[in-house]
Amino acid sequence: MELKKILIITSSIDETASYIIRKYSDLVDFFRVNVDKFSEYRFCIGNDGWSISDKYATINSENIHSIYYRKPMLPDLRIYDPQYHLLIQRDIISIINGIVDSFHGKVITKPSILRKTENKVYQMVYVSKHGWNIPESYIGNDKQLSNKYTQSLSIIKPLTTGKTYGKNGWELYQTNIFRGTEEDIDLTPVYLQHYIPKQYEVRITIIAQEVYAVRIDTKNKIDWRLDYSNHKYTLITCPENIIRKCYQMMTDFNLIFGAFDFIVTPENEWIFLEVNPNGQWLWLEQSLSLDISKKILDNLIS
Repeated sequence: MELKKILIITSSIDETASYIIRKYSDLVDFFRVNVDKFSEYRFCIGNDGWSISDKYATINSENIHSIYYRKPMLPDLRIYDPQYHLLIQRDIISIINGIVDSFHGKVITKPSILRKTENKVYQMVYVSKHGWNIPESYIGNDKQLSNKYTQSLSIIKPLTTGKTYGKNGWELYQTNIFRGTEEDIDLTPVYLQHYIPKQYEVRITIIAQEVYAVRIDTKNKIDWRLDYSNHKYTLITCPENIIRKCYQMMTDFNLIFGAFDFIVTPENEWIFLEVNPNGQWLWLEQSLSLDISKKILDNLIS
């Protein structure tokens, strides 16, 4: 029996994609596109559809069953004239996202959906309207208003990915204590929240209707992602109203996959932080022997 073909759009450093391909290569015919190695592929889009080739195989819009849009990264363009960097990047994004967004089969998750769902402003408006418990928050570029958040313990968060590329390579900016700013932020809006004491954090990973809720106990009281070495993970059962809200958000945002982050206060109040529609999950699968990858694959081949 011919194996179903799944296109994985990602980068050469994506260990999760490598893990899936190794684990399920006997069940699925994977074709991996590492966008940071764009020049190693041949893309052809015409009136009859599209095709992508590498030195081993060719796939096209007719023989692909589904697409897993993982973690694409743009190529290193330092050898090219800087004036062309933005143009090249936009063209690469246009062809990759166009292929995925125009595909009529199953996709986890289309870039057009990710672009909207990942937007922190969009999330804040949605959860405020739908009665979620959230920290008092501010997003904007008013320095005077921002500095009012120093009157109580507050945190500053990345508004987008929190990643930047400089002379020392990729740097990652995570959630941290906000101590005010003396800098001009007219062109650099900040994302601030009043700090809420937590008993523990919860990551809820949902694929379709399958729920994996994990309690995360950590010594870091600001952001558990800053230090993975001292975490304790425990599978838990969430309150029904929390799961209902997560399901409703996934329906409203047209998501198949979602990674929801909460804190639980000492008074056992659940506080929503964010949903990541393309969040990481491999470390939880490996730490707790979960079958998240199998559920993702089942969804892609259904």
